[in-house]
Amino acid sequence: MAALAALVVFRSAVFVFWEQSHFDSNQAVIGLMAKHLVEGRAFPVFMYGQNYQLALEAWLAAPLFALAGPSVTALKLPLLAINVAIVLLLAHVLVREVGLKPAAAALATVFVALPPPGTASKLLEASGGTLEPLLYVPLLWFTRRRPAWCGLVLGVGFVHREFVVYGLAALLVLAAARHSLFTRDGVRHHAAMLRVAAEVWLVVQVARQFGSAMGPGTTVANLPRAGGGFVELASRLCLDLLAVPQGFLHIATIHWPLLFGTEPHPLHFFRIASDVTQGMTGAGLALGAAMAFAAVRVGAGVVRGRGWRPEFDFCAYLLLAGFFSVTGYVVGRCGVIEPIRMRYEMLSLLGAVGLSAWFLATERSRRAVTAWSVVVVAWAALSATAHVGLLGRYAADAPVGGKRMLVRHLEARGIRYGIATYADAYAISFLSNERIIMSSSNRVRIRPYEDEVRAHRREAVRVSRRPCEGGERVMDDIYFCPGR
Repeated sequence: MAALAALVVFRSAVFVFWEQSHFDSNQAVIGLMAKHLVEGRAFPVFMYGQNYQLALEAWLAAPLFALAGPSVTALKLPLLAINVAIVLLLAHVLVREVGLKPAAAALATVFVALPPPGTASKLLEASGGTLEPLLYVPLLWFTRRRPAWCGLVLGVGFVHREFVVYGLAALLVLAAARHSLFTRDGVRHHAAMLRVAAEVWLVVQVARQFGSAMGPGTTVANLPRAGGGFVELASRLCLDLLAVPQGFLHIATIHWPLLFGTEPHPLHFFRIASDVTQGMTGAGLALGAAMAFAAVRVGAGVVRGRGWRPEFDFCAYLLLAGFFSVTGYVVGRCGVIEPIRMRYEMLSLLGAVGLSAWFLATERSRRAVTAWSVVVVAWAALSATAHVGLLGRYAADAPVGGKRMLVRHLEARGIRYGIATYADAYAISFLSNERIIMSSSNRVRIRPYEDEVRAHRREAVRVSRRPCEGGERVMDDIYFCPGR
C-alpha cells in the first residue's frame, strides 16, 4: 500500500507542486470559489455559471486556503489525496474480496496508479469532476450492502458528476445476474438506496436556491439557463445509431491510445507545459493485444462455468462500469470522439483494472500470466519514463508559466482591471489573488467581475493575442490594448 501511494505521489508531483505545468481558467474558477468561500463572500453549491458539477473541490480546498492562503498547490492537494484513496481502495478490495496476492493486485491497479502524464494531468485537474467518478464507482461497491451509505454515495456522486450512474447500472446488472434484483429483499434494498440518493438530490436542489451561482452576491436568477443533472444528461443523448459503430472504432483508435498513453504525443498536446513526449510507436498494439488476450481468456472461463465465482463480481463490476462509460461517451457524442474531451470518459481505467484482476485471478497458465505481465510492466515502464523526464525537466529548470508572466506584466504597470478571453481571464484573477480583476469576453462565470470592470472601463486594458491599434506587445503573441 505504501509503495502504491508513493507511486501516485511520484506521478502527481509536477502537477501539484509546479503551478505552471497544467493550470487553466476552469481550475482557476474552482480556486476562486474556494477563496470566496473562505472569505465568507459566497456560498457555492455548483461550479460558478452552471447548474451541475457540485462545488465539492472548492469546499475541500477551502480549509487549506484558510491555513496557507490561496495557491494552485493548496487547490490540488485534496485531489492528490483522492488519487491515493482510489488506488488504495482498489488494491484493498482486490486482495480482500477477489483474493489476489498483493503483488498481483498492485499490477492490476497500475492503470490507475501510474497512467501517463497526459492522463495523470486530468486526474489532478481541479475542473469540477474529472477525477471523482473514479472514487464514487468503487465506493458504490464498497457500500453496496448498506443502502443508506450507498445511496449517500450515489446521491452526492450524481449531483457532483452524473457519470456515477454507470456504477449504478453495473450494480443493477450484477444484482440481476445473481437473481437478487427482483426478490423482495432486493427490491427493498435498492429502493432504500435510491430513496436516500433522491433525498440527497433534493437537499442539494434546496441549497442551490441559496447558493452563489455566479460569484459573490449572485443567485440562480443570474444563470443564463436552467438545467441540472437530469437535464444535462438528456441534453447529451444522441439517437444517431448509425454513428455508434464508428464511435466505438474511434474509442479504440483515438480515445484509448490517448487515455493509456500508448500513442506518441508531446505533452503540450495535453496542455502540459513541457516538450517531453509520452508513448511509443507499437505500444498500443502490444497493450491492446495483451488486454484482448486477457478478455478472451476470461470470457472462455466464464463460458466454461469456472470463471465467474462470486469473488470475481468486483472485477465484473469494474468492467461493466467501464463498458457503460464508453457506451455513454459514444452515444452522448454522436459517435464523434474528440481528443480534447478525454475527461468525459475516464472510467475505462477502472475497466482495465477489472479485466486485469479477473485475468490474474483465473488464468491457470503460468506462461500466459508471465507474458501478459511483461507487457503490462513494459507499459508501466513507458509511462514512468515520461514522468521521470517531466519531473527531471521541472526539477532542473522549471519553465515560467505564461499566465504568471502575464500577472507580473499587469502588476508592473499598476493595472487592476482588464478584459481577456476565458482562457486567460480567471486564471489571471486567481494567480494575482484578485489584485487584478479580469472580465471574460467570451464565457462569463463570475458576474461581479463584469460589473466591476465595466465600472472601471477607462482604466482597464484588454489582453489580446493579436496586434491592436494603440496596443503594447508584452510577450510573444500577447498585447495589452485599450479596454474602451
